[in-house]
Amino acid sequence: MEAGDDGWLVAGIADPNEVGAYYDAWAERYDADLHDWTYRAPQIVAATVLDRMPDVWTVLDAGCGTGLVGRALRAAGFQGEIHGIDLSEASLTVARRSGHYDRLTSANLQHPLAFDDDSFDALTCVGVMTYVPDVEACWREFSRVVRPGGVVVVTQRQDLWESRRCREVAELLSAEQVWQAVSISEAQPYLPDNDEFADQIGVHYLAADVAARPTGRRG
Repeated sequence: MEAGDDGWLVAGIADPNEVGAYYDAWAERYDADLHDWTYRAPQIVAATVLDRMPDVWTVLDAGCGTGLVGRALRAAGFQGEIHGIDLSEASLTVARRSGHYDRLTSANLQHPLAFDDDSFDALTCVGVMTYVPDVEACWREFSRVVRPGGVVVVTQRQDLWESRRCREVAELLSAEQVWQAVSISEAQPYLPDNDEFADQIGVHYLAADVAARPTGRRG
């Protein structure tokens, strides 16, 4: 399918090579297309992070793409460090040009992250969980690299939220004291001005506070 093809967007492809190649081809048009579709998730997530954690200083933007979350954080007045990781090298190039990130590196969210425990105050993951089928492993890894008391804010499409049992995973991690899921939104408009599926697919927003880790136990 061609870059920006709406059918590909809803397919939920998980092969990292395919995902990376698709977004490489789309990178130069991505920001304009998402603007035309009234994509508001980056602004909503940025506001959630700053509302929940006004003293945040280091943020990992997991699956940063072309840098829309970094742009939203800077527009909201955030002056701390933003690290971005993504599969798509072309998208990272666009994000680098934006000047909003302090560090940008290639990474696959289906693998363990190359960061020490407790490396960040907050983590954002916006519009990316579509391509990560093992939700539990991914969210455990997110909680590992965020310090206790920090915040993780992620989005997930409404259809995949159900099929991948995201609420159950969030509640399991809360029960195990990996994090405390503090808010899960009802399904919100995802791409309201996309003609193909604006009325078909919504998005859930999840915010979780990372728990203190018991002695001898990792997140």
